[in-house]
Amino acid sequence: MDTTTYIALSGEAAREQQMAVLANNIANMSTPGFKGERMLFSEYLANAAGGSQIAYVTQAGNNHDMSEGPLKQTGNPLDIALNGAGWLAVTTPNGTEYTRSGHFQLDPQGEIITSSGYQLQNDTGAPIVVPADAGPVTIGADGTVATADGTIGHIPVVDFANPQLMVAQANGLYDTTETPQPVKTTTIAQGAIEDSNVQPILAMTQLLNAANELKAAKTFSDAENDRLKTAIEQLGKTV
Repeated sequence: MDTTTYIALSGEAAREQQMAVLANNIANMSTPGFKGERMLFSEYLANAAGGSQIAYVTQAGNNHDMSEGPLKQTGNPLDIALNGAGWLAVTTPNGTEYTRSGHFQLDPQGEIITSSGYQLQNDTGAPIVVPADAGPVTIGADGTVATADGTIGHIPVVDFANPQLMVAQANGLYDTTETPQPVKTTTIAQGAIEDSNVQPILAMTQLLNAANELKAAKTFSDAENDRLKTAIEQLGKTV
């Protein structure tokens, strides 16, 4: 296999990875708080005969689109949406993870949990417990959680020095090894959730473009393979 074919195959592999990223975005168009991803490409230079260099394309990682998704009113007093940057901390079997999906409910113990059963954390990392028969719950713009009997907790909003290092997990959660820092400028809206920031028409267009580019790269590599095969057959003929 010659250099030209290797270059074409590197393009095919990169486009296949890009399509996987775009397909995941489309699959999460209805996931509250989901942040779309963009694949980053890089150039890999390899030394060739005669001192020249050959350029291959490779994946350099994924970039999170941290723009805010549209807010949707739900009427559920335990649903919250963030107006501004930051994340909510929840307790999972893997430790503390972070989300912008603010769809919450109460478990039998009165703890505020996600739809997957993970506890929403207060300032100390403990769950927020709503006493039985406490009446309506109000959540202030500053994250204060209260009932008619008074304040029962506070929902902190945190962010990180480099949110791009966050790794997407299942159920709209993100993990990171960075230290969370409190965010004071973001406000909380009660009775609403933040939808995914993936734009359906744009995402479908990007997927179709990637599919067309993959097809073009495959057509080129197939043609190059046929050319080499024909050359070998012709040169291999005995006179």
